Amino acid sequence: MKTLVSALILSASFIGAAQAGELDYPPPLNTQSTVTRAQVQQELAAARANGELVSGEEGYAATAFAHAGDKTRGQVQQELAAAQAHGLTDSGELDYPPVQG
Repeated sequence: MKTLVSALILSASFIGAAQAGELDYPPPLNTQSTVTRAQVQQELAAARANGELVSGEEGYAATAFAHAGDKTRGQVQQELAAAQAHGLTDSGELDYPPVQG
């Protein structure tokens, strides 16, 4: 009987110690910022301008979007019509990579 009581007291003390250890997990983090909201917005605008934002899952590299440059809308439409005429705009599982055909 004495060993049973000793075992119960010992196991109760381990349970109490385990629960006390869980109260401080995860440890508190210092979340105080060192930059202002305006600085963050400027950094975001600069990253957008440089094409450094990730636009997708898993942290893949950002998609490089074509820059319009000095082309007019009419020139872009002519290039699209020429690409369509050569069959270079078809896309899908069976059309990759685009082939003339």
